Amino acid sequence: MNALSQFSLTLLLLSLLLSPASSFAFSPRSPLTSSKISGLAGERVSSHSRLYARGAKGGTKREDLSYIESRDMTREEMLEYNRQSEEIMNTELNVMTAASLVISLPILYLCWVAFYSE
Repeated sequence: MNALSQFSLTLLLLSLLLSPASSFAFSPRSPLTSSKISGLAGERVSSHSRLYARGAKGGTKREDLSYIESRDMTREEMLEYNRQSEEIMNTELNVMTAASLVISLPILYLCWVAFYSE
């Protein structure tokens, strides 16, 4: 094996090892309150969520939000906030672009080998 193929094999193995085995975004969560099995497919449905869906929001309990202070931002504060947000977005864009280029290197190498191999 030449050095380029060893490098591409190393990159491929690293990308496979560093990718998460499963995504937590689609894993089921357990309900916060007591639940019982019901529904068409036997899924767990909490009694709290069933009541909330029907409009029983828990009476007149209101969360106390008096500790939150709110006011309008001045023009200077808004401009500073926009500048910071723009810097963060540009940094994220650069990182995502670099990551996608690094991830696509093994694919580009395989295309190179497929088209220019003897």
